[in-house]
Amino acid sequence: MNRKSILILAILFGLLTAAGIAYQIITRKSAPPRDEALTVLMPGIEISALFDDGERVWAGTGEGLYILDRDTGDIVEKLDADIHMIFSAMITRTEDGLIWVGHEDGLSAFDDAFHEVYRISAPEIPKGRVNTLLADDGGLWAGTQNGAAHLSVKDGSWTVDEILTKDSGLAEDVVQVIAKVGDELWFGSYLARDKGGISIRTGTGWTYLNVDDGIPHSYINAILPLSENKVIIGSGQMIYGGLSIAEKTDGSWKITVNRDQDDGIPGMKVRDLFLDSSGRLFITTEAEGIIVLDSPEELDRTPLEGLVITQENGLADDEVKCIIECDRCYFFGCKYGLTRWDKN
Repeated sequence: MNRKSILILAILFGLLTAAGIAYQIITRKSAPPRDEALTVLMPGIEISALFDDGERVWAGTGEGLYILDRDTGDIVEKLDADIHMIFSAMITRTEDGLIWVGHEDGLSAFDDAFHEVYRISAPEIPKGRVNTLLADDGGLWAGTQNGAAHLSVKDGSWTVDEILTKDSGLAEDVVQVIAKVGDELWFGSYLARDKGGISIRTGTGWTYLNVDDGIPHSYINAILPLSENKVIIGSGQMIYGGLSIAEKTDGSWKITVNRDQDDGIPGMKVRDLFLDSSGRLFITTEAEGIIVLDSPEELDRTPLEGLVITQENGLADDEVKCIIECDRCYFFGCKYGLTRWDKN
């Protein structure tokens, strides 16, 4: 090999070495920093539902129902009830103080002493997993894999007084989420065989919002009312979906905005929506973490500018299923673990 060839090889080697060093520097600079305010608790356990009762946090998991310290997230007690919460589930409180838990086998209600005082399941309510709960004036709505049921107190006992299915107005039998928007009830469907979307029960009947109206996917994961005339909707499955804004004009709902990964949302499927006490909007995804916006108004501008939190920052897992806010921290319920985010 002559001197010229050796010189060329040396120059190429030097360029490749420099390029490698530069790449490492760029990679290090672009790698997201770990957020020291994030702490992973209950690693490996699927957290499907969270509820803050003001004194403690209830956590519904695939391995049972836990009571946590609302400041630290430490486990205070694991309830003995045979309750498993996988995929979708919810915990809420009714006006009489009972804590209601929707799970794989139906509905359970607990008193202040953590005693299970009610267990309601099929055929009293539509069969299958209870996906969502909504406490209303004196009653409770439960959305299941095969319809929705309303419960109220009659003669001193909680009983089912209404059942809704596709035959009685729902777009689909699977009810994934229920929300109250003004005087309307919104039922979001999942595993849709037809158009899916949202079924809206008004005082005069039913109206619907689905893919024909502009919602990007027929599976509805979250409904967040901002007012009686404005609602944020999260939809999708796996790598499809997005976020939508519905606005009511002249008595009719219309999809006015759609946002997805191209606009700055970390992932296509929007898993959950949460508005904190400061008005910040949390948008969670199926597999790409969370983006936090200063307010819902930020959705009007693209690309979205917000704080993105992922497993690389310290999140337990990139699928965030539920969020609650306590006095000192937030809790993120993840597919594999609970994450505590300190406010300080």
